[in-house]
Amino acid sequence: MNFNQFVLRNTMRNKGLYLAYFLSVLSTVMSFFTFSAFAYHPSLTADLHYSVKTGMLASAIIIYIFSFFFVWNSVDIFIQSRKKEFGLLLIQGMSPKQLKKMIVKENMIVGFFSTIFGIIVGIGFSQVLILLSNQLLGLDFNLYFPLKAIWVTLASFLVLFGFISFFVQFKVPKLDVQTLLKSSELGKGQLKLSKLKVTLAVLLIGIGYAIALIAKGPQVIFAMIPVIVLVILGTNFLFSQFSVFAVNRLQKNKKWFWKKTNLLVFSDLNFRMKDNAKAFFLVTVISTVAFSAIGTLVGFKEMIFKGIDATPYDISLYVSDDKPEETKKSVALIEEAIQKNKINAEAIELAYFTHLVRPDQDRSVSLVKESDYNRVAKQVDELTVKVGEKPVLVETSLDKSQMDSMNEKQVKSIQLSDKKDHELETERVKYNLLGSGLPLVIVKDQEYDTLQKADKAPISKTYQWSVAKGQEAALVKLGEELQENHDIQVKEFGREMINRQFGPILFVGFFIGLVFFISAGSFLYFRLYSDMPLDKEKFLTVYKLGFSKKEMKKVVYQQIGILFFTPMVVSVCHGLVALTAMYALFAQPLQIMAPIVLGIFLLIQTIYYLIARTFYFKKLYNEITKVA
Repeated sequence: MNFNQFVLRNTMRNKGLYLAYFLSVLSTVMSFFTFSAFAYHPSLTADLHYSVKTGMLASAIIIYIFSFFFVWNSVDIFIQSRKKEFGLLLIQGMSPKQLKKMIVKENMIVGFFSTIFGIIVGIGFSQVLILLSNQLLGLDFNLYFPLKAIWVTLASFLVLFGFISFFVQFKVPKLDVQTLLKSSELGKGQLKLSKLKVTLAVLLIGIGYAIALIAKGPQVIFAMIPVIVLVILGTNFLFSQFSVFAVNRLQKNKKWFWKKTNLLVFSDLNFRMKDNAKAFFLVTVISTVAFSAIGTLVGFKEMIFKGIDATPYDISLYVSDDKPEETKKSVALIEEAIQKNKINAEAIELAYFTHLVRPDQDRSVSLVKESDYNRVAKQVDELTVKVGEKPVLVETSLDKSQMDSMNEKQVKSIQLSDKKDHELETERVKYNLLGSGLPLVIVKDQEYDTLQKADKAPISKTYQWSVAKGQEAALVKLGEELQENHDIQVKEFGREMINRQFGPILFVGFFIGLVFFISAGSFLYFRLYSDMPLDKEKFLTVYKLGFSKKEMKKVVYQQIGILFFTPMVVSVCHGLVALTAMYALFAQPLQIMAPIVLGIFLLIQTIYYLIARTFYFKKLYNEITKVA
């Protein structure tokens, strides 16, 4: 048997040892391939804007870079877990040079087969995702054979594994044979704590959070880079230093530490932090990127829909008062299209004029008659308003950001023709019936006429149509016919256009997040299996002492839970702060869909955890009972 045969047989015979590493790498290849399959899909790339195509190319590069880090760290964990094996091979006569050569060839074998199988699995996975995207997002992606994606993935990962295989030989532990053989008995060591770094972990993350939450509007853009740097540095110290500090403090609490199985759960947790810190940090950063990307895209779509739905009218005409002939033509065009498409619609008109809050300030409001407002309110099932001694300021959730830009006194009072301040009542309603960008104030009919004459302000009119439910398809068709006239807006057509344009981008963003999330999960799973030899020795000892299967299961489940949810909890906190800051850029509160997205990822992680703990404990218990 020559050296090459030895390497190949050693790899095949120890398939259990290599399986976790193989699956970890395979999931990374599959993720990259599936994204590439969509990036080169004819239905997605045909009509995409240049900027979107550039964004997809950048996303592919980012995924490839993180794929490199995942594979590199997987290789590192794999090598560190095989120190005892390396010691045995050196005793049997293998030279250090041959050992390095063996590791390079093994890595190439695993890399080649994981790339091939990753592409095969990715082909099936991508087709399933295409079908799901068509059903759930209303997209029109045809099934196709991703030949270009196959070649791109094959070439990219063969180059990646060639690069890693060359440099991996320098990661072989430079220890003597005796130390390598006793590596499993020496433990993982305990990190030396630095009080400065423990303090910095809290300070850096706290300062980063504070800046992100305080910044508003354009300030968010300038604060983005400093916040990212602070939080990333703080997260690194959080896992490498503060986590060990926290575990040590828990161990000093004797009453809690000696309670039931806590001793076994936390006895070696601080030792494991030395290895897990890097994994936790990497997974946290990747998951935060995934949460932020998807939460931002979903939230922006929600904000756009809120803007479209801020009016109760299905069809609206926005015209200039100094062009009455064009207005008349546009109204006639809409009425003709309504009749042509057999739409049951009710025409609505509302007159108003613009009034300065104060002559010396550029702040204005729209004034509307009480009778006109209530007439329209009844037509669209909105609450009517009773004007008393004070004019009424109509406020909706959409108006809030506009009113925040005005001084509270300027909003709560206006100056009428007698040059005195008139306090306003505030009425909260669902819709701004005027659809104007200015705050809406309702006054009594007589006062309206008096103010209009005193201001010599021109009367403006809005033209809208309210349509009975069940005619959405007809409204979309009507919107397509009238889309060249930019003064006409059809609400249902606007929603349809947003779905068409935003759907593919949202899907790509969601998929990028899913790719990162799957890769992070597979990395954690591999990290878990690399500790199995130590877990087997530890639980074998307590099993012989009478530790029951139920108690062992509880301890294993708790340890795996710490591994899976520690980085997830931190990344969710980072994601919530990042999304809050992102929406503050547009003077908007955190959208409800953003926490829902985070909740979905937590649910996926929980399912991942339940599956991982079941398979891991089953394998661990079987190994223990065989030996015992």
